[in-house]
Amino acid sequence: MPYARPVLHQGNLPPRTAQRRALTALLALLACVALVGSVYGWSVRSGTRQLHRDAERRLAFLSNDLASALDKYDTLPAVLASHTELVATLRDASDAGQRQRVNELLERLAQETHVNAVYLMDAGGTTVAASNWRTPRSFVGQNYAFRPYFRQASEGGTGRFYAVGATTGEPGYFLARAVRQPLTAPPLGVVAVKISLDDIEANWARSGERLALLDAHGVVFLASRPSWKFHGMDPLPGEVLAVIRSAQQYGDRALQPLPLQPLASLGFEGLVQLAEGARPGPALLVHRQPVGRMDWTLVSFSDVGEVQHLARGYAIATAFGCGFVLLGLQHARLRRRGDEERRIARRALERADAQLEQRIGQRTAVLLEANHELARKLAEIDCTQRTLRATQDELVQAGKLAVLGQMAASITHEINQPLTALRALNDNAVVLLERGDQPAVRGNLQLVDALAQRIGGIVSQLKGFARKDDLRQEPVALAPVIDMAVALVAANVQQEGVRIERAAVDAALVVQGQAVRIEQVLVNLLRNAIDASRLTGDRHIELQVRSDGNMVSVAVADRGPGIAPDVRERLFEPFFTTKAAGQGLGLGLAISASIANALGGTLTAQDRPGGGTIFTLSMRAACVNSPEATQA
Repeated sequence: MPYARPVLHQGNLPPRTAQRRALTALLALLACVALVGSVYGWSVRSGTRQLHRDAERRLAFLSNDLASALDKYDTLPAVLASHTELVATLRDASDAGQRQRVNELLERLAQETHVNAVYLMDAGGTTVAASNWRTPRSFVGQNYAFRPYFRQASEGGTGRFYAVGATTGEPGYFLARAVRQPLTAPPLGVVAVKISLDDIEANWARSGERLALLDAHGVVFLASRPSWKFHGMDPLPGEVLAVIRSAQQYGDRALQPLPLQPLASLGFEGLVQLAEGARPGPALLVHRQPVGRMDWTLVSFSDVGEVQHLARGYAIATAFGCGFVLLGLQHARLRRRGDEERRIARRALERADAQLEQRIGQRTAVLLEANHELARKLAEIDCTQRTLRATQDELVQAGKLAVLGQMAASITHEINQPLTALRALNDNAVVLLERGDQPAVRGNLQLVDALAQRIGGIVSQLKGFARKDDLRQEPVALAPVIDMAVALVAANVQQEGVRIERAAVDAALVVQGQAVRIEQVLVNLLRNAIDASRLTGDRHIELQVRSDGNMVSVAVADRGPGIAPDVRERLFEPFFTTKAAGQGLGLGLAISASIANALGGTLTAQDRPGGGTIFTLSMRAACVNSPEATQA
């Protein structure tokens, strides 16, 4: 009689077998929990890093924009300090007719330069003439010797200070310079300019971002949300509050700290929670960027709630996947347990053996084919690497020229102001020579020499910077770059009522270049299109992307007045512009063309059928189209 193996069921399993199966199930469950936690943590960290990179790029752009807006007024007090009418008023403050002429002169200058106020103080800090002399809250007769900018200017430097106006109650940025005649003599008084930053704050509010600008003490004085203004990022020490009170910088405001609560428990540095009303606000990632010469800091708060929401989605999907895998494994185990008959098991083993032999033969053939394919791809990769190294060597010199062009654009405002001052001093010197006032002429020439040395210093800095090579070409995904460029001009688009029509861009489209430089070119083209649309009233802009073999083109088309034939020949010349004075320096298209050439591409312009202009940026397609392409 043959031996019959007993069939084992769940109820009569040996104790050790049941323990092993229970332990295996527990380990599988723990592994799934660990995997879900790892997926959630990785997703949050990856999303937070991307959020941080985007915020840093945006803050750098806003910081440069704010610094440029302030620097264009930097030399205005120095030019006014040498004006003969102001000097004459300070020497004889009792001459009412002279004071009235200066009042009207300052009023006209304030209107032409678009500043809030221009005023002249004597050596004791009392205002003797002001551009707002007609208004009920005139500065005339007010004493501002307590302000830091008055002391800084009196000591020989340029006074810079942001404060709430002691007379008007309106905040502003103050610039001041001492009036001396001659320049080595003690100051006769101080001339000051007050500049409003309300337009910048309004643009921040329209953008929908959480932005705040801090002074050197950490007090918020500009913000996209009005409720944040005149609060400290942290509690202010008593000695700091005393300094602020003595200068009456923010009036009698309490300067309480913002309701920020650190969220270190989430495992990320710089995460805080900002209370909004009675309820706690979302988790925010804090980013900081220094601004200008005043030790100001631009701060943005990025909401990480979307990152956490997306990470939770990935974690839930992973949990469901693990559940399905475990259920599948359990189902397979139950099926195997139900087929424990020796005859059926033997036949199944024979069939499995035959199938295994067949699959081994198939897999062997597949592996041989894969080895041949791998060898071919390795050869292609080696060839591609040699091509990349050769291309990188050729781009070194082009990268230097692109950086040099960028540097020249960034110092244009600094050179333009001294040149304007030189012209004013030249006209002043002619008048003084006709009067025979030799000491005053000598003082003018000394100021001319100082401005010339300043221009020389700027050029020296430019030559030093030209030796640096910040251009790094790499594969760049084009779709995020275009999205960022459109986002950067969103405030202008909303303000002008412009509509940008653009087709969807293939996410796999990758070009060879640098994301920040391509963004800069596209922002220049979009801003020019917005300006052109304003001239005809047809505020419609088209943005199209086209791929043609090894080249990728981005076209920006407007429906403006177009380009005259005599202008087209000089379109990309530096300092050539068709805009009105004060609206542009003619550097945008020249810098954009320089960047395009440095990236191995071109920038062209042509007439649009039906009216308007089409600017086309052509770039090389990247040799490697992979997920590692740089995201804008």
